[in-house]
Amino acid sequence: MNTTSTVARHRWLALLLAGWIFWLPAGVQAHERYQTSSSSATGDLITGFASFLVTPVYGAFKLTFAGLGAITGGLTWLFTGGDTATAQKIWNPSMRGTYIITPDHLAGREPIRFIGDP
Repeated sequence: MNTTSTVARHRWLALLLAGWIFWLPAGVQAHERYQTSSSSATGDLITGFASFLVTPVYGAFKLTFAGLGAITGGLTWLFTGGDTATAQKIWNPSMRGTYIITPDHLAGREPIRFIGDP
């Protein structure tokens, strides 16, 4: 098999997966918005299953972002001579925020905060 076609196939698969990850929460939110105010078992099942599918992928991106923020903040602290206030400006936004997507997030009742409050 040609390595060029393998790379192209992997890129296509990654693009398809990324599109699906960002489409799924929007579709679930739209479904929840047009549903009546009373909760239904089907709606709960859909949002529960969607949060089960989205959380591992979202969580991997969030943990990577938080880990890189922790390292960058630590290096900032080190190179600024122990200036914790400067390091906190990196640590807080990167390490705070939403780590697990719940059905309430997908239904729009709770915001998803990838970047935490400074």
